Amino acid sequence: MSKIKRHLLILPHNRGGKQRRENGQALLILAISFVALLAFIGLVTDAGSLYITYTQLKRAVDAAAVAAANNVKITTPGESYETRKERVKEAAREMISLHNITGAELAEVDVFLCDDFEILDPDEIPDDFNMCPAAGDPPRKLAYVQAVHEAPVYFLRLFGIQNVPFRTSAIGEAATVDLVIVLDTSESMGSDIDCGSDGSCTPGYDPNNFNPASCNAANNCYPLRQAKDAAKSLIARLLPGYDQVAIVHYDYQAHHVFGLSDDISAASSAVDTVYLHDDAPAALLEWSSPGPMGGYETFNPIFPDDRDGNGVDADPGAPCEDLIDFRSGGPGRDLWDDVTGKPCDSDTLLDAYDWNNNRFTDPNGHDDDDVDHIPGTFEDTSQVSTCIGCGVRLGKEVLQNGGRPASVWVMVFLSDGLANLSDTHATNNDIPASYKYGFCGDEPGSAFWSTFCIDWDTDPRYCIDDDDDECPPDTSHTNQSGPFSVLDYAMDMVDEAALLDSTNEDEPLGEDMVIYSVALGAAAAQPEVLRYMANLGDDGLRDPATDLCNGVPAQQNCGNYYYAPTGAFLDRIFESIASRIFTKISR
Repeated sequence: MSKIKRHLLILPHNRGGKQRRENGQALLILAISFVALLAFIGLVTDAGSLYITYTQLKRAVDAAAVAAANNVKITTPGESYETRKERVKEAAREMISLHNITGAELAEVDVFLCDDFEILDPDEIPDDFNMCPAAGDPPRKLAYVQAVHEAPVYFLRLFGIQNVPFRTSAIGEAATVDLVIVLDTSESMGSDIDCGSDGSCTPGYDPNNFNPASCNAANNCYPLRQAKDAAKSLIARLLPGYDQVAIVHYDYQAHHVFGLSDDISAASSAVDTVYLHDDAPAALLEWSSPGPMGGYETFNPIFPDDRDGNGVDADPGAPCEDLIDFRSGGPGRDLWDDVTGKPCDSDTLLDAYDWNNNRFTDPNGHDDDDVDHIPGTFEDTSQVSTCIGCGVRLGKEVLQNGGRPASVWVMVFLSDGLANLSDTHATNNDIPASYKYGFCGDEPGSAFWSTFCIDWDTDPRYCIDDDDDECPPDTSHTNQSGPFSVLDYAMDMVDEAALLDSTNEDEPLGEDMVIYSVALGAAAAQPEVLRYMANLGDDGLRDPATDLCNGVPAQQNCGNYYYAPTGAFLDRIFESIASRIFTKISR
């Protein structure tokens, strides 16, 4: 019995010791677990912080590469490589700074260009900057940006680690550009209402009787002079050896001045050879005054001597009897049919205009100016000279024939007036030879001759394709000029240039090119074709939902459309266009 009691007394004592040992072990495990948890939390915190820092750095370097590449260009003629390289570096540093990566933590920022391979020791250039083309391959405007950022840590500081260095890089690429500049050179581009910055205007400008020979020689035809200066400023921003530029101008037809070339200096000089067109003087057109029966009769505004629309002076189907000179009160000629009151002329003389202003007073009673003025085409006698469709067509052909597949194709198109001419069979073989004056109408009295070929009724749009299945959606098909007009032709040329998608799967498409249109002064009076050009030139789509000019007044910039009240605004507009050259991240 006594043994039993003794054991009973011992048992409670043994259980207490074991419990204390177990409690001690639990505290130790808890302490270790707590330390491990803190370490885990600290590491997770540092890892998260490092991840965020690296992501922020990567975004900053990507943006810096784009900014750097966008500055791989010339800003002033003759700019040195060192100046350009420093500007590229500064653009990269500024962009990284804008992403709040500054101070001592930003240990290093390096920028390299493909040009550096010809200047620096190969060991100085990063191994992963390996995208520059070999000799003979098309050039690429690449900018390599590399940055080292000392990312701070928190938990690891307990172990003496203050920061973790991150190194990342990106290559930005400013696309090589194939640019065609298309300038309006109709006589209104010499209007004296638009003065230069020094207050000078086109000397002697007269909208009814002006010869631009003097202002062309002196290069002071305004606003053409301002357009040329703006074009040269845009060209100066291109990079010789990389970008290409061509110069086109248009009046009664389109003219190819300078083909696509990377010789930027030669292109700039070629701009100076763009001259103002000499429209036939309205004041010397004998039919500009009312006829003997009063009122103004319809005449051919392109070639007034041709009154029946057959393309030649002789009008055997439209005889006229002109007996009385109402100016002098005696016998003579006044180019009005005294019986019908219709305009008339000689079938053998270019006598619709009194070229030397002698009022047809030669001894024979006939105009002797066929000796003084012998035109080769209707250019010499046309009172209209804004063939917008011609300029678009030639600009498009320049890029199609000489543009590089890897380059961005860009057209900058300027007009200061309304479309009043189209191409003819002589300049565009797609136009039937029967359309002697393109799409201005077939004969006097047709829809557009009475309005100087201007189509004021732009809705609906007409299509004159042989196959009406290929017409643009929501157009009305016709087989004659009138209702199909010079404005419809210009829009068709825009489609051939830049249309990338159509709800009509049979409609032919254009090219992937960017078009910027500039409406100068009066061009905004009928902005349809220039706004249409800008819309397609933005994304290649006609979709109104993507048209950035929806609801925007014609006298306001929108999307790829610019409005210049006067020539003084052109320089800043072309500068804005230059800043919108596309840039991308190549890696």
